[in-house]
Amino acid sequence: MIDRPLKLDQRTQTSGAPTAVRSILSPPRTTLVERFLLVTSIILLPLQNNFAVAGVSLMFLVYGALAAYVIVNRLRILGETWCHPVFIACYAFVVVSVLLEYSSPLSSFSEISRFAQMTGGAVCVAVLCRDRSALSAGMYAYIATAMWLSVVLYSTGYGALQEVQADNFHQASGVRSKTFEDRPVEANLNTMAFLCAQGAIVAFALSLSCRLKYLRSLLLGIAGFCLIAAFLPMSRGVVMASAVCAATILYAHGAKQGKALILAAILGMGIYLLVPDAVWSRMAFSTDVGASGKMEARAYIYTAALNRLPEYILSGVGAGNFMNKWGAEKGFMRGGVVLGAHNAFLQITIFWGVLSLSMFVWIIWCVYRSVPLHCGRDQLALALVGILVSLGLSLMQGHGFYSKSNALGIGMLVGARLWIWPRGIVSAVEVNRCPSAGDINISPDCHSR
Repeated sequence: MIDRPLKLDQRTQTSGAPTAVRSILSPPRTTLVERFLLVTSIILLPLQNNFAVAGVSLMFLVYGALAAYVIVNRLRILGETWCHPVFIACYAFVVVSVLLEYSSPLSSFSEISRFAQMTGGAVCVAVLCRDRSALSAGMYAYIATAMWLSVVLYSTGYGALQEVQADNFHQASGVRSKTFEDRPVEANLNTMAFLCAQGAIVAFALSLSCRLKYLRSLLLGIAGFCLIAAFLPMSRGVVMASAVCAATILYAHGAKQGKALILAAILGMGIYLLVPDAVWSRMAFSTDVGASGKMEARAYIYTAALNRLPEYILSGVGAGNFMNKWGAEKGFMRGGVVLGAHNAFLQITIFWGVLSLSMFVWIIWCVYRSVPLHCGRDQLALALVGILVSLGLSLMQGHGFYSKSNALGIGMLVGARLWIWPRGIVSAVEVNRCPSAGDINISPDCHSR
């Protein structure tokens, strides 16, 4: 076990710290196999619905291999990782949610089980992501995933969207469904767009501090290529998340740097000019009833949730009860299906009330406190912040709170905080280098949160 207090705000150790303590903080370097497992878990993420073995999804097998490797080969590091404050908050959320679900009618623990599996996956990722080579490999894997997904989206929908016109949200939604109905990847359209946006954000973060002009231009071009692809599925949440993530990265890197602002402006103008006009017609939200006589699904669910707030705010109605009886009776059913709340915080409150919501907020607080100070100094830290911000924003746009993307992002953060930046501060001593296959180092500017 790490010989130091388990606390969120870890300060710089004194120079007289025992040698034994410092050696414990330096685990074995990641092997090629470990980096391969980490990269594979990211690149294959969009294909989890395309392949299955004996009814088991591809990603379940990948994470099973991850867990088996960690248990067999890295048991000591696992013992030093599982008790990080972020994971302790996750365990508390699981316990509280189980108790509340058990007390509700028609109990179903599938949602809690998936969150527990996500937590286990995050622990395994944290064990593997314990040096800069592994973190760098993970960031390049995000870019590679976004690149191949972008090719799929371009080949499927770009030409078709250029030829159609939509005047409002409902017309644009029809165009979106028709354009992408024959896509080769069976992942949700919003998920595909989200992964493209994450890769673009990582490429943008790495481009800000690169000293080689050709490499900076290449990364910026990749960011623009993937962002345009991310906008093609017409996901309003992805468009908003991309803008917020880019602004966050600029702020953390140092918004006063004219070069960074110029790069961002060039990227934004290029995207606006190249994205088909039909995409922008869906960037609206309204609670009005359309010509079809129906309210937009998201507005419909929000309205129902607000009207029923007193019935679930204290202890929730239970996940099984919501999906089987309560949701159908209280106005959450549409087209014969009970719809989720399109917001993770709202969905957790409906399931298990304000107590479980407070446990979930505690997880987010621990994640925030684990982000190292002065993250703008380091390209890897900056890219990691972009991923975390995108994951946080996705919680406000969908009702899933246990995705494999969350496991990857949280695991990489915890591993980096424990092993790469154990003091909780990105050092200003290290010198920036341009990205390479094995490492990405630190840029000269800084920002403190």
